[in-house]
Parts: sequence; structure tokens; C-alpha cells
Amino acid sequence: MMAVRDISQTVDIKKRLLRPGNIIALIVAAAIVYIFLKKFQIREAFAIIGNANLPLFMAAIVIFYLSLPLRGHRWKILLQESQINLPVYDLSRYYFLAWFANCIVPARIGDIYRAYLLKKNKDISFSLSLGVIFSEKVFDLATTAILVLIGGIFYFNKIDNPQLRNILFNGLWIIAVIVILFAALSWRSGLLKKILPERFHNIYGLFRQGLFRSPQKIPFLAGESFIIWLTEAARLYLVAWALGLRMDFLLAIFISQASLILMSLPLTPAGLGLVEFLMLTLLGLAGSDSNMAGAVVIADRLISFWSLIILGGIHYLLSPRYR
Repeated sequence: MMAVRDISQTVDIKKRLLRPGNIIALIVAAAIVYIFLKKFQIREAFAIIGNANLPLFMAAIVIFYLSLPLRGHRWKILLQESQINLPVYDLSRYYFLAWFANCIVPARIGDIYRAYLLKKNKDISFSLSLGVIFSEKVFDLATTAILVLIGGIFYFNKIDNPQLRNILFNGLWIIAVIVILFAALSWRSGLLKKILPERFHNIYGLFRQGLFRSPQKIPFLAGESFIIWLTEAARLYLVAWALGLRMDFLLAIFISQASLILMSLPLTPAGLGLVEFLMLTLLGLAGSDSNMAGAVVIADRLISFWSLIILGGIHYLLSPRYR
């Protein structure tokens, strides 16, 4: 019970929301959003959104939330590596709460929050859960990097803002380091165990127990990861189509995956501000009118960010026994 209390103190969403670091991150995000909104005519953008094709926009929402059970199913498979079998429904709910946490607190606290939810509700080791989630993140980041590189062949050179280019480059380097670290932890753990103090050996052993080590399952998990992240591109593509902008699907892939790299960096909650600015820049460089580009970004973030704040917040408040 004491371990659970200690963990809850590290992931208490309400406490973290009021921490100075989070407040500073929100102020920075608000400043970037303000700059973003000055780049186009807000009234014109909302007029475009007001004339959206509703069935296409609803399809974008459905595509976005259909990725939740897919993520829950992949998480279930990774947990089964450690002889843990949980319903996809429960895991999808925990994922949804983690998304909400990511949208209000920076530093990707949602991933730690998922491990806490498993500990609190299913009595699964926190360290083991972190090992499973780390494995999942490697699949996610590797998939994102591949999709960014595929789209980047055609669109990366169009980014003329050196700061955005540097952020994306640094994000790709971080992904490479994480993948290498994963390989070291999974298959060369003996060396690391010798370096760690003995008091951490049990924690590390549980963490390593949760790491993925079944090469025969890589094709399936990689395929499921690609489908999950292609839903991000499909959502953006359908939003643009609903507003009257017919973009190349490869551009939708590049923009959505480049945005995910920014979301992965612990700068602002879910990349708030940075993602909007990047999307607007890339749409503009691809030839979109600034008002149309602004409308697409706002409409897409209504689904991928603000709907999570609203629906996730309601779910968080209504499920105190599980959070």
C-alpha cells in the first residue's frame, strides 16, 4: 500500500497541474499559440470551419478514436510477454486517461500515469509496467521516424525555419538513441546490471522483465503500429478534405508524424503551440492559403487535443476509483 501511495504522489494530475514548471510550460504554449493566431485571419478560418462537410469531419473523429482499441490491443500483446492478460477495454480506458494527462501536463506524464493505473487497479508492478510501456514507445517512435523520413524525402527541404528543422532533427536523434538503449537493455542487460548499485537490481529486474524480447512478434506489432500512426495521417487528411482542401496523403503523413515528434518532446503539454505552428508552416509551404491552413490546423487540433481535454476530463472526473 505504501508503494502505491508513493507512486500516486509522483503522478497526481491535480498536483502536477499547479507546479511552477507546468505553469511556465502553459505560458510558453499560450505565447506560441498567440503567434500562431496572428498568422491568418481568425474570422475567415472559422468561416471555413463553419462550412465544413460534416460527414467527413465526423469520419475524422471516428478514425482518431478508433485508434484507442488498437493501442489497447497492442498493449495487451506486450503485457502477455510477462504472462499478464488484461481486457482490451480496460487498457483502452487507461490509454484514454493517459492521453488526457498528456494534454494538461508536459513531460509525457501520461505514459507514467498508465503504469500507475495498472499498479492501482490491477496490482501489476510499476517497474514491470514501465518496461512494457518503454517497449511500446520504441515501436511508436521507430514507426514515426520511418514515416517522417518517407514523407521528408519530398517535404523536409521545404521547411525554411531553422528552429523547426533543428527540433525535428533533434527529435529523430533522440529516437535513434532510445532505440539503441532499448536494444542494450533487452539483449545486453548484464553490463548495465553490473553498473547499477545493488539496491536497484530488483527494480531493474522487474523493468527488464517487461521489455519486449520476442522477435517472431515484431512483424505483427510493427504492422499494428503503422496502422495506428497512419490513423493520425488519415484524420488530418479527412479534416482537410472536409474543409475543402485536397492535400496529398503523403503530405498528411509527413505533417502528422512530424507533429508527433514535437508532442514527444517534454516542452509543452501534447506539443501545444509548437504543433500548431509546425502544421501551419508546412501547409503554407505546400501552397495552402494561410486562412485555409489555419482552419485545417484549428479543426484538426479540436479533435486531437481539445476533444481529449473535454471528453478525457469528464472521464477522469467520473472514474475516481480507477484514476
